[in-house]
Amino acid sequence: MIYILAFIAAISLLFTGLKNTLRALPVIAIVSVLIFFLGSAFITFLPIILIFIVLRLIFGKKQTRRTTKTYYYRNTNTNSGNAQDFEEFFRQAAGGNYGNYQRQTNGGHPGYVVNKDKYYAELEVNKDASPEEIKKAYRGMARKFHPDKANNLDEATRYKYEAKFKQINEAYENLK
Repeated sequence: MIYILAFIAAISLLFTGLKNTLRALPVIAIVSVLIFFLGSAFITFLPIILIFIVLRLIFGKKQTRRTTKTYYYRNTNTNSGNAQDFEEFFRQAAGGNYGNYQRQTNGGHPGYVVNKDKYYAELEVNKDASPEEIKKAYRGMARKFHPDKANNLDEATRYKYEAKFKQINEAYENLK
């Protein structure tokens, strides 16, 4: 039995390091006792156990990817010529809409600001909407795209509802 414990501890030490191995030592001891007493049953059912693990990995619940990105733009409050040339270039390229920024209030990179236009578009409200209008739009969209509404639909639709709900929550958190 001590060989089993030493083998499992060595594998754990190899893959997780000393600190995590020491933290997991009680679990390793229990597993080694179970393998010692139930070893024949474990070896008998090992192919079935491996098949279940592989099937779970292949057909298990897939994590949705985060589809939105937050873009940061350098805050150019200096009156240098380069900053003005840069702003003028983008003003012309964007049709005069360059520089419509709002202040970053919840973390992010210091000296940078977040372009919140996508959040307003996500909640389908105007940029000059009041906090009450934003809250009302958020609640309506959250009700419409709540993942619980898609429980009896196909898996792809459930993932779309889940992703949309996450985007709505992110938009509301950044606008409130």
